[in-house]
Amino acid sequence: QQLMKLFKSCPICNSENLIGDAIDLLRKGPHISRTKCLDCKLIFANPMAESKELEKYYKNYTNSDKYNGFDIENLHLKLFNKISNYDKIMIFKKAKYMSYGDQIGNFLDVGCGLGLGLSYAENLGYKLYATELDKNAIKFVRNNFNANIFEGLLDEANYESNFFDFIHVSHVIEHVSDLNLFLNELRRILKPNGFLSIGTPDISSNLYKIHKVVSHLQFKVPDIIDGVEHTFLFSKNTLRKVCEDHEFEIIDQFSEKIGESFFQIFKYNIPFSKKIKRLIQSFFNINQWIILKK
Repeated sequence: QQLMKLFKSCPICNSENLIGDAIDLLRKGPHISRTKCLDCKLIFANPMAESKELEKYYKNYTNSDKYNGFDIENLHLKLFNKISNYDKIMIFKKAKYMSYGDQIGNFLDVGCGLGLGLSYAENLGYKLYATELDKNAIKFVRNNFNANIFEGLLDEANYESNFFDFIHVSHVIEHVSDLNLFLNELRRILKPNGFLSIGTPDISSNLYKIHKVVSHLQFKVPDIIDGVEHTFLFSKNTLRKVCEDHEFEIIDQFSEKIGESFFQIFKYNIPFSKKIKRLIQSFFNINQWIILKK
């Protein structure tokens, strides 16, 4: 039996002014439905799977149905090869989220996945650290990088305070079970004047707005389209506010597309309907990055 917690107030601002936002009718992931706080505008899974349940879910994440047909390991190896041939200017152009760190030193990739962030940092000269839960991803990263990898959650790693010059968090913040704990830990281990980049879906994207309008016109509760495993979702304004509340200085914030070409999408060994959905997504800025300084 899955352990879940039900929120009667917002986990960030404690407001009880809540409303239903979306629902997973097909039970595709660890959460069932989404709630929106009408005061701070945060959207969150409610009920939400407990932390230990989520850890079990993510330990085999790259081998889950989510990635079937994408051949993601070979795709990453090709990307690593390209990045190794980039000069510094090209790295900053391709990974704008890294162009703010002028003090090369200790780099932490939180929830590093298959190591794309590590590849950019390695070619800039950083000393690499990472956290990850997925066993397959950990093995892959160890085979391709000289990185100090902690197998577990960020708050379990017990890194030194004020240790990292640059912390990279790509599509992880929407998976955590305790948002305040996560942001507090990031601030603790980041050096003064160090940089933190956070990438996450942008719930204020036009694609999400269109999806909700179409659902409401059909008198339906919107389905969860961004990922049924996500715990927290942010508009640009909500992400800015939660970072400011944790005493980070906002340096930049921008939106971006998923970065896949038409030809790349149709090479994937996935059902045609999924290719069409991914192609539609590729026309919208559905992701966002925020660059922060301590």
